[in-house]
Amino acid sequence: MPQPDSIRGSLDDLKRPFVKLSVSGFPEPVTALIDTGFNGSLIIDRYQAERMGLQITIQHSVSAVLASQQPEVFHLSRGRISWLGEEPFISPLVIRETEQERLARRRRKTQEEIILGVELLLNCKLEIDFQAKSVIVTRLR
Repeated sequence: MPQPDSIRGSLDDLKRPFVKLSVSGFPEPVTALIDTGFNGSLIIDRYQAERMGLQITIQHSVSAVLASQQPEVFHLSRGRISWLGEEPFISPLVIRETEQERLARRRRKTQEEIILGVELLLNCKLEIDFQAKSVIVTRLR
């Protein structure tokens, strides 16, 4: 089944851009926060990585400083995802957390959520209309 060349989304009440992604392993689309301050592909949790069929490398980790200026350590993962009609090989960051931390974080969420970074947007045009509260990501040919 061909994938679309664009994805439409919206801004939430805090003016953050979100899109819905069809992700293998999930029956419903997954909500992705577009974070142009993150230059990787995705930030996901271990549960999401496993459901997406990604290979997680726990013996290797990477440190990052978040926008909140808090240091964070992530596991690395790798695999392919379906993205705007293509299947790029990506290395998402996987949140390092205990099962209790994961359950507490998931209780605060109303839906499945991931962070989408600039790596997936490199060959795209990102349009955000703050007045209309709309987001469009279009793959450039």
